Amino acid sequence: MKVTTIIQRVRNLLQDNTTVPRWTNSDLLDGYNEALLAVVQNRPDVNSTLVTFNCQAQAVQSLPPGTYQLLDIVDNPSTGRTVIATTRSSLDSLLPNWTTATGENVEQYVYDQKSPSVFYVYPVPPADHPLNLLVSQAPERVVITDFDTDTQPLGLDELWLNPVINYMLFRAYSMDQETEANMQQAQSHLALFANDLGLKWNVDQLFRQRLQGKVEG
Repeated sequence: MKVTTIIQRVRNLLQDNTTVPRWTNSDLLDGYNEALLAVVQNRPDVNSTLVTFNCQAQAVQSLPPGTYQLLDIVDNPSTGRTVIATTRSSLDSLLPNWTTATGENVEQYVYDQKSPSVFYVYPVPPADHPLNLLVSQAPERVVITDFDTDTQPLGLDELWLNPVINYMLFRAYSMDQETEANMQQAQSHLALFANDLGLKWNVDQLFRQRLQGKVEG
Protein backbone atom coordinates (compact mmCIF):
# COMPACT_ATOMS: atom_id res chain seq x y z
CA MET A 1 0.00 0.00 0.00
CA LYS A 2 1.29 3.46 -0.91
CA VAL A 3 2.05 6.01 1.80
CA THR A 4 -0.18 8.52 0.01
CA THR A 5 -3.04 5.99 0.16
CA ILE A 6 -2.53 5.63 3.91
CA ILE A 7 -2.54 9.41 4.31
CA GLN A 8 -5.82 9.64 2.38
CA ARG A 9 -7.35 6.88 4.49
CA VAL A 10 -6.41 8.77 7.66
CA ARG A 11 -7.85 11.97 6.20
CA ASN A 12 -11.11 10.13 5.48
CA LEU A 13 -11.24 8.89 9.08
CA LEU A 14 -10.63 12.45 10.27
CA GLN A 15 -13.49 13.60 8.00
CA ASP A 16 -11.11 16.26 6.71
CA ASN A 17 -11.79 16.20 2.96
CA THR A 18 -12.43 19.92 2.73
CA THR A 19 -11.15 22.66 0.44
CA VAL A 20 -8.94 23.96 3.23
CA PRO A 21 -8.16 20.88 5.34
CA ARG A 22 -7.46 21.11 9.06
CA TRP A 23 -4.46 18.77 8.69
CA THR A 24 -2.08 19.31 5.78
CA ASN A 25 -0.45 16.48 3.85
CA SER A 26 2.82 17.44 5.51
CA ASP A 27 1.17 17.12 8.95
CA LEU A 28 -0.09 13.64 8.14
CA LEU A 29 3.22 12.60 6.56
CA ASP A 30 5.01 13.66 9.76
CA GLY A 31 2.48 11.55 11.64
CA TYR A 32 3.23 8.58 9.37
CA ASN A 33 6.99 8.86 9.95
CA GLU A 34 6.46 9.17 13.71
CA ALA A 35 4.10 6.19 13.63
CA LEU A 36 6.73 3.93 12.06
CA LEU A 37 9.26 5.00 14.68
CA ALA A 38 6.76 4.37 17.47
CA VAL A 39 5.95 0.89 16.14
CA VAL A 40 9.61 -0.14 15.86
CA GLN A 41 10.57 1.42 19.21
CA ASN A 42 7.87 -0.55 20.99
CA ARG A 43 8.09 -3.73 18.90
CA PRO A 44 11.63 -4.01 17.49
CA ASP A 45 10.81 -7.44 16.04
CA VAL A 46 8.37 -5.83 13.60
CA ASN A 47 11.23 -4.62 11.41
CA SER A 48 13.77 -7.40 11.96
CA THR A 49 16.16 -8.85 9.41
CA LEU A 50 19.14 -11.22 9.30
CA VAL A 51 22.41 -9.59 8.21
CA THR A 52 25.96 -10.81 7.81
CA PHE A 53 28.37 -8.73 9.87
CA ASN A 54 32.16 -8.63 9.59
CA CYS A 55 33.88 -8.19 12.94
CA GLN A 56 36.81 -6.03 13.86
CA ALA A 57 39.66 -7.72 15.74
CA GLN A 58 38.51 -6.40 19.12
CA ALA A 59 35.94 -7.17 21.81
CA VAL A 60 33.67 -4.20 21.18
CA GLN A 61 31.79 -4.10 17.87
CA SER A 62 29.67 -1.30 16.38
CA LEU A 63 26.31 -2.23 14.89
CA PRO A 64 25.78 -1.48 11.19
CA PRO A 65 24.36 1.95 10.27
CA GLY A 66 20.57 2.04 10.30
CA THR A 67 20.30 -0.60 13.03
CA TYR A 68 17.88 0.22 15.83
CA GLN A 69 18.61 -2.73 18.09
CA LEU A 70 20.48 -6.04 18.19
CA LEU A 71 17.98 -8.86 18.73
CA ASP A 72 20.29 -11.88 18.60
CA ILE A 73 23.53 -13.27 17.21
CA VAL A 74 22.70 -16.52 15.47
CA ASP A 75 26.01 -18.13 14.59
CA ASN A 76 29.44 -18.04 12.99
CA PRO A 77 28.38 -18.83 9.40
CA SER A 78 31.84 -20.02 8.35
CA THR A 79 31.72 -22.89 10.87
CA GLY A 80 28.08 -23.06 11.95
CA ARG A 81 28.95 -22.60 15.62
CA THR A 82 26.15 -20.90 17.52
CA VAL A 83 26.69 -17.84 19.75
CA ILE A 84 25.26 -17.59 23.26
CA ALA A 85 24.03 -14.40 24.91
CA THR A 86 25.59 -13.65 28.30
CA THR A 87 26.14 -10.72 30.65
CA ARG A 88 29.19 -8.60 31.19
CA SER A 89 29.20 -9.35 34.92
CA SER A 90 29.25 -13.08 34.18
CA LEU A 91 32.26 -12.78 31.89
CA ASP A 92 34.01 -10.38 34.27
CA SER A 93 33.72 -12.82 37.16
CA LEU A 94 34.72 -15.94 35.23
CA LEU A 95 37.23 -14.49 32.75
CA PRO A 96 38.72 -11.19 33.97
CA ASN A 97 40.78 -10.81 30.76
CA TRP A 98 37.98 -11.79 28.36
CA THR A 99 38.26 -8.56 26.32
CA THR A 100 41.76 -9.55 25.13
CA ALA A 101 41.32 -13.33 24.76
CA THR A 102 41.37 -14.39 21.11
CA GLY A 103 39.83 -17.30 19.23
CA GLU A 104 38.73 -18.50 15.81
CA ASN A 105 35.00 -18.39 16.62
CA VAL A 106 32.81 -16.07 18.66
CA GLU A 107 31.29 -18.12 21.48
CA GLN A 108 29.39 -15.54 23.54
CA TYR A 109 28.16 -11.96 23.21
CA VAL A 110 27.04 -9.14 25.49
CA TYR A 111 24.44 -6.56 24.53
CA ASP A 112 23.21 -3.82 26.85
CA GLN A 113 20.34 -1.43 26.08
CA LYS A 114 22.26 1.32 27.90
CA SER A 115 24.69 1.35 24.94
CA PRO A 116 22.45 0.15 22.09
CA SER A 117 24.84 0.93 19.22
CA VAL A 118 27.56 -1.53 20.30
CA PHE A 119 27.92 -5.13 21.45
CA TYR A 120 30.80 -7.20 22.85
CA VAL A 121 32.07 -10.58 21.69
CA TYR A 122 34.12 -13.31 23.35
CA PRO A 123 36.66 -14.38 22.37
CA VAL A 124 38.04 -11.65 20.10
CA PRO A 125 37.83 -13.01 16.53
CA PRO A 126 40.16 -12.36 13.59
CA ALA A 127 39.48 -9.23 11.54
CA ASP A 128 36.56 -9.60 9.11
CA HIS A 129 35.30 -12.73 10.85
CA PRO A 130 31.61 -13.07 9.82
CA LEU A 131 28.62 -13.32 12.16
CA ASN A 132 24.93 -13.67 11.39
CA LEU A 133 23.10 -10.95 13.29
CA LEU A 134 19.35 -10.66 13.80
CA VAL A 135 18.75 -6.92 14.03
CA SER A 136 15.86 -4.49 14.17
CA GLN A 137 16.27 -1.82 11.53
CA ALA A 138 15.32 1.80 12.04
CA PRO A 139 12.56 2.78 9.57
CA GLU A 140 13.61 5.15 6.82
CA ARG A 141 12.01 8.58 6.94
CA VAL A 142 9.75 9.14 3.94
CA VAL A 143 9.96 12.44 2.08
CA ILE A 144 7.24 13.29 -0.46
CA THR A 145 7.42 16.25 -2.82
CA ASP A 146 4.38 15.43 -4.96
CA PHE A 147 1.49 13.78 -3.11
CA ASP A 148 -0.40 13.22 -6.38
CA THR A 149 2.24 11.05 -8.07
CA ASP A 150 4.35 9.55 -5.26
CA THR A 151 4.36 5.72 -5.13
CA GLN A 152 6.51 4.96 -2.07
CA PRO A 153 5.11 1.94 -0.19
CA LEU A 154 4.43 1.38 3.49
CA GLY A 155 7.79 0.81 5.18
CA LEU A 156 6.53 -2.20 7.20
CA ASP A 157 4.57 -5.34 6.43
CA GLU A 158 0.90 -4.50 5.91
CA LEU A 159 0.09 -6.60 8.99
CA TRP A 160 1.15 -3.51 10.95
CA LEU A 161 -1.02 -1.05 9.06
CA ASN A 162 -3.60 -0.70 11.87
CA PRO A 163 -1.16 0.53 14.56
CA VAL A 164 0.36 2.94 12.02
CA ILE A 165 -3.07 4.41 11.25
CA ASN A 166 -4.09 4.57 14.91
CA TYR A 167 -0.88 6.37 15.82
CA MET A 168 -1.37 8.84 12.96
CA LEU A 169 -4.91 9.53 14.24
CA PHE A 170 -3.60 9.91 17.79
CA ARG A 171 -1.04 12.43 16.62
CA ALA A 172 -3.55 14.36 14.49
CA TYR A 173 -6.06 14.74 17.31
CA SER A 174 -3.23 15.60 19.71
CA MET A 175 -2.40 18.60 17.53
CA ASP A 176 -5.83 20.04 18.31
CA GLN A 177 -6.63 19.35 21.97
CA GLU A 178 -8.59 22.56 22.58
CA THR A 179 -11.79 20.49 22.65
CA GLU A 180 -12.50 17.62 25.03
CA ALA A 181 -13.79 15.53 22.11
CA ASN A 182 -10.45 15.70 20.29
CA MET A 183 -8.58 14.85 23.48
CA GLN A 184 -10.79 11.81 23.97
CA GLN A 185 -10.26 10.77 20.35
CA ALA A 186 -6.50 11.06 20.75
CA GLN A 187 -6.60 8.98 23.93
CA SER A 188 -8.78 6.35 22.27
CA HIS A 189 -6.46 5.94 19.27
CA LEU A 190 -3.38 5.74 21.48
CA ALA A 191 -5.08 2.92 23.40
CA LEU A 192 -5.87 1.16 20.11
CA PHE A 193 -2.25 1.58 19.00
CA ALA A 194 -1.02 -0.03 22.23
CA ASN A 195 -3.56 -2.83 21.90
CA ASP A 196 -2.52 -3.49 18.28
CA LEU A 197 1.06 -4.04 19.44
CA GLY A 198 0.15 -6.05 22.53
CA LEU A 199 1.47 -3.34 24.86
CA LYS A 200 0.17 -3.09 28.43
CA TRP A 201 0.01 0.71 28.67
CA ASN A 202 -1.97 2.71 31.19
CA VAL A 203 -3.15 5.23 28.60
CA ASP A 204 -5.22 7.20 31.13
CA GLN A 205 -2.09 7.73 33.23
CA LEU A 206 -0.06 8.75 30.17
CA PHE A 207 -2.62 11.42 29.29
CA ARG A 208 -2.78 12.73 32.85
CA GLN A 209 0.99 13.16 32.73
CA ARG A 210 0.75 14.98 29.37
CA LEU A 211 -1.90 17.35 30.71
CA GLN A 212 -0.01 17.97 33.92
CA GLY A 213 3.08 18.83 31.91
CA LYS A 214 1.11 21.38 29.87
CA VAL A 215 -0.30 23.02 32.98
CA GLU A 216 3.05 23.15 34.78
CA GLY A 217 4.89 24.23 31.62
